[in-house]
Amino acid sequence: MDDPAFLDKKGMLLVSEVLKIVIAVICIIFLIYLLFSLYYANSNAQKQQEAQSTVGRISDIVSRLENGAITSESIPDVTPVSWSFFSFVGSQQKPNLCAGADCLCICDTPSFITQFFTSQTSKCDSTGACIPVQNLRSFKSFEIKSISSGGTTVNITKSGKIIEVLNS
Repeated sequence: MDDPAFLDKKGMLLVSEVLKIVIAVICIIFLIYLLFSLYYANSNAQKQQEAQSTVGRISDIVSRLENGAITSESIPDVTPVSWSFFSFVGSQQKPNLCAGADCLCICDTPSFITQFFTSQTSKCDSTGACIPVQNLRSFKSFEIKSISSGGTTVNITKSGKIIEVLNS
């Protein structure tokens, strides 16, 4: 057993096995990352469709407000849950989706880690839904809650020429 050739073979076997284990762990981590990426891409696409639907409903209400057909309307239980409503008005930097006009957007808020690299306007551009609204009054952003947490009802009113969006 003290033969140097035997010890050398045993050492080479150990290095070979460790290398195989390291490669296997790297492959498993890559597969987990890939699965999470696919899941979140699908989830975000669905939430973006929900946001587009909600923005479409708001667009209809804003048209009726501007035509004078109504002065106020509410939308109960808006979606997508955990996304937020934002207003971009005046000289504030606006998402490209707004085309330079005052607008209302529904988009995801950057996570704590990504907020240092991604602004809210670029987040709304990439995964949000926006609608230009003339004479929109600025409001503090608010998160859309799940129905089990009480849901979120959005009130859209017109007072004079000003259109307000309120969370109730």
